[in-house]
Amino acid sequence: MIEKLFYKAIKRREPLTCITNAMRLVNGIGDGLDGLLIDRYNKHFHVQILKDHWNKHRDEICRILVSAMPVDYLIVKFRRGLEIKEEVLIGTGPKTIVEEHGIKFEVNLKDGLNCGLFLDMRQNRWMAGQAAKGKKVLNCFAYTCSFGVHARVGGAREVINTDISRKILERGKNNYQLNDLSAAAGEFIKADSSFFLQRAFKKRNYFDVIILDPPSFSRYEGTVFQVKRDLPGLMALATAVLNPAGYLLVTTNYSEMSHADLERMLFGGLNGRRVAHIQRVGQDEDFRGSNSFKESFLVGLWVKFL
Repeated sequence: MIEKLFYKAIKRREPLTCITNAMRLVNGIGDGLDGLLIDRYNKHFHVQILKDHWNKHRDEICRILVSAMPVDYLIVKFRRGLEIKEEVLIGTGPKTIVEEHGIKFEVNLKDGLNCGLFLDMRQNRWMAGQAAKGKKVLNCFAYTCSFGVHARVGGAREVINTDISRKILERGKNNYQLNDLSAAAGEFIKADSSFFLQRAFKKRNYFDVIILDPPSFSRYEGTVFQVKRDLPGLMALATAVLNPAGYLLVTTNYSEMSHADLERMLFGGLNGRRVAHIQRVGQDEDFRGSNSFKESFLVGLWVKFL
């Protein structure tokens, strides 16, 4: 029964192989395999076990994956709340290069749960890249700068990636290099995105496209960011530094928020700005059963302003 569900899940994702070699192969209850997540990154595989009963099926999971596709590396991570235990079953090199829409990114499967590329944001990255041509783009909470790379490949006039971690921005620079992109001066800025938006407002530094994908919780230099409390102000700041006809993409994986919550936050901070169109967005199609459990959750808005 398990094997049949595995192959069915893999079969469902086959259409995605035309645009990417990185995807979620099994998304828990969405594929009838509650408590099990499996991500593919090229020939590297990342298995997350959320429920104890999957421990006894570890070798079977390995066998099925090896029989279904080439496997150079396989790591299993056992999650118990904030505790994570991991075991490498195949291979020794956790790093690999993946592609989506012809764009390359480096991932590292030993780097906690976030390997360097959020698979569920694939379609949102594509949308942002398509909107970026000739535009000035601000990528807040940039992480490894995947939105920035898509924007540059899409023909953005200018891109700024801002993140509090210099180390993670270095990985973003590496992603630029993988795609033969030469970064302009000031394209990578180590800064708290909230503070950056405040400075941008004071200096009348405006943008055409802004991406907001903040963490649910973070600490930086004695300050604490909590998405439910602080996102409304962040959205208001972003709206204030958007040029006419600008775009705002705002997303969160905080499972206690909804699309309706985001819309209320947006309209509460417009300060006279008018909205032309709102599109609700979420996880990409390989995340079956999205938002039915907290480990697979994403709500977002793609907003076009007048």
